[in-house]
Amino acid sequence: MSRAPSQALPDLDDDEFTAKLRPLGNAVIPKSRQPDKRTSEHPDIQVSGYSDTRTVEGSKSRLSVAEHLERIEKARGPKRRFEYLIPVRVGDALASDASMRGQSAATRLLEVLRDAGYPVIPEDFIDLRKEKGR
Repeated sequence: MSRAPSQALPDLDDDEFTAKLRPLGNAVIPKSRQPDKRTSEHPDIQVSGYSDTRTVEGSKSRLSVAEHLERIEKARGPKRRFEYLIPVRVGDALASDASMRGQSAATRLLEVLRDAGYPVIPEDFIDLRKEKGR
């Protein structure tokens, strides 16, 4: 058996490639997770509500990463596992809502508690496992 010869890929510049992928991104990425329309000279650096000590080149010393993580942990304090029994329909609704928003059920629950007036701070939403890779 012989394979059909593969076709060469078209030569696209970055802007053209981005424009061609935009419809796919709009269809796949939940609206809550899509980046806002702000533009940046450095698209690899994500814009968030938190101060970032990274340089434009994206290099960051290990010490500043450790300091960043330490500040987050100090601000939010220790974590402890809680277990509550809730109706299955409530848990399923929470998980479904979180999934539609592209987030974890724990994050969605923190948002609900914050909106209800509980003392949830912005640092509570930061996943330190993701921060270590920055």
